[in-house]
Amino acid sequence: MLQIVRANPEDSEELKQIAILSKGFWGYSEDLMSQWAHSPIITPKSITYATVYKAVVDTSTVGWYRLWDNAKIATLDDLWILPAFMGQGIGRSLFQHAVSQARSFGALSIELDADPHALAFYEHMGCYKIGENLSEWQRLIPHMRYDLSSV
Repeated sequence: MLQIVRANPEDSEELKQIAILSKGFWGYSEDLMSQWAHSPIITPKSITYATVYKAVVDTSTVGWYRLWDNAKIATLDDLWILPAFMGQGIGRSLFQHAVSQARSFGALSIELDADPHALAFYEHMGCYKIGENLSEWQRLIPHMRYDLSSV
């Protein structure tokens, strides 16, 4: 049974490992993955300041998201699912939970930078491309928006 619960600062290392495994699923080079894995990704401090929820199946954490309340535009910084749990609706559940949280902040929209491999997922959720941003890997990636007022 899936539960979505607030993450605690002491969850940061487990959440970081989920992000690494999730991003690694898409076949990025070992060099890029190693560089990224050595970056903070998520810290106890960011869990304290951001809205971070995790997806728990039975007693195992299988995914998570981080949302920042930036007044009228919330920012979805992360949404990661363990590869073994992809395609089971957990990402959808986390995204819908993030939408509810953003609405509770009074946000009018959510914006995010999508990994190219996640573009179809976000489009399926109702996001649309509004531009491009330069990623940490110096490549252009889609910048997307989800309107909260229209749903």
